[in-house]
Amino acid sequence: MLKKLILFLLLSLILAIKCAKSETAVRSYVVKEDKPPTLKPLTDFTAYDSREKDRIYLLRTTSSDIDTITLFDYRARTMIGNVEGEWINGIFNVSLSIYDPKSDKWVDGIMTLVRGLLSYTYKLNWNNQRLVMKSKSFTKTIKIYDESTNQLMGQFRYRSFWRSGTKYKYDVKIFTNKLPDAIFLLSMTVVHHSEKLVDDKR
Repeated sequence: MLKKLILFLLLSLILAIKCAKSETAVRSYVVKEDKPPTLKPLTDFTAYDSREKDRIYLLRTTSSDIDTITLFDYRARTMIGNVEGEWINGIFNVSLSIYDPKSDKWVDGIMTLVRGLLSYTYKLNWNNQRLVMKSKSFTKTIKIYDESTNQLMGQFRYRSFWRSGTKYKYDVKIFTNKLPDAIFLLSMTVVHHSEKLVDDKR
């Protein structure tokens, strides 16, 4: 009986360590809204390091017949990601192209949305990777999982206005080196536009 108890405790400890490691962020960013969308319907963002001092990425938008988000590496002065389509006003038709540093190629993908009664499920297919993220009512954190393994890949959390002032601000955490940062930053921006701008009364 004692041996079984010790074995159970050891297995529980190993499982707890693995879970803790899987949720240790390898990179963290604070993403701030640049200006409230007054003259254009979509929001621009800047991604800073976790101390909110150094600019790392710029997210720039345009809105016409086809809306776009362009992601720039601020330090390298290069474009590393692009989204095109429609994702506001109840429409969701999104395609993306992201630079893959491992293959040194641009890889296309798509993002889809399934609307539920109290939740939205976003799915992203890119470079043979299938990711899923669920946005639930009254929840500020959206987690991004590998659909096949259920491994936590990243998350973004919306800060309350009393913490961030009059502009939107997100804490973005990435738990894997398998995917480029563009996946998480572009997903965050699309979800923000799709959900936050619809009923924004500010």
